[in-house]
Amino acid sequence: EMLALLGYDFLWADAEHSSATPDHIANMILAAERRGMPTIVRIGYGYQNIIGHVQKYLVAGAQGILLPQCESREDVERIVDAVKFPPLGQRGLAGERWNAWGLASTSDDSSTNQLSLSNCVEEANRNSIIGVLIENQKGIDALDEIMSVPELDMIFIAPTDLSANMGLHGQIRHPEVLKKIE
Repeated sequence: EMLALLGYDFLWADAEHSSATPDHIANMILAAERRGMPTIVRIGYGYQNIIGHVQKYLVAGAQGILLPQCESREDVERIVDAVKFPPLGQRGLAGERWNAWGLASTSDDSSTNQLSLSNCVEEANRNSIIGVLIENQKGIDALDEIMSVPELDMIFIAPTDLSANMGLHGQIRHPEVLKKIE
């Protein structure tokens, strides 16, 4: 809540480089949401079952997901499948916080300011954020194909991991690291 009151644009909740559990992050999402600040969750690495892994944060109210260690177009497509509803992705539809627990009617209700479930889904697809982190040379090499996925909103070049991948651990301002980032 305090970060929102201080004027930050969004909360980056880190589920990879922290001890935060999904329950901890759900509480962060609620606090940020209370003050109108969106939350983007950086999921943990090891995302073999990416849809199930991502779903717990989206159900809690996260507006976006950041995929660490993105190395290919296929990685981006997997995160799109996890975040977006059909026809853009494969995210499952159920009664959750973001859609009034599935109690939405078949048409919009202006008296309660409640969207229909169909419009909730369209709004979620339109407004959910998909970001990836490029953390190694393989990701740098695949940057053009990664950027070709139209649903991708954000790319973050992670300087600490990139420096480690280059054998320059923690030297995020090393000229070779900066050259890769540029």
